[in-house]
Amino acid sequence: MGAADFKSRPDRLMVPANDFAEGAVPGTRQRVYLLPGQLLASAGPCRITTILGSCVSICLFDATRLAGGMNHFLLPISQNAEPGSLRYADHATVALLEKMMAIGCRLENMTAKIFGGAALFQSAGQYPDSLGAKNVTAAIQMLRNADIPIVARETGGKHGRKVIFDTEEGVAWARRV
Repeated sequence: MGAADFKSRPDRLMVPANDFAEGAVPGTRQRVYLLPGQLLASAGPCRITTILGSCVSICLFDATRLAGGMNHFLLPISQNAEPGSLRYADHATVALLEKMMAIGCRLENMTAKIFGGAALFQSAGQYPDSLGAKNVTAAIQMLRNADIPIVARETGGKHGRKVIFDTEEGVAWARRV
């Protein structure tokens, strides 16, 4: 199932979720570190951090709900190698959209920011064939299919990035590592 299916499959949105990140205390800003293959969506204040190389993270924000979420995936398309694995862009993005919708967000209110996709050990001329480039392309395609505008993007290059995303304000920072 792809991101475009959300417009025609409301039954995929019936994922139970709390209003806050797991273990969160209302009224406090939680801090969460995402490992590869993980994601988080939170209706409460949360600062999500991750480190990316060729991996990509999509940060989604619903300005009406003041809620956001982030994933961290390693590979572009699963091709049924590991069904449902959040290590792949297609599954990680669909799962993030499901979690966002489960906490009350709506597709038409969401915007996206994309980070990562570096080619750490390749020359600039080889970038289009790199894993990082393929991950970025997969992220862009998934968001286009869901009609979610990409409002910021810091991708490519030869350096990793530390990314911090504030789910309450939709602000994201990235610095090279």
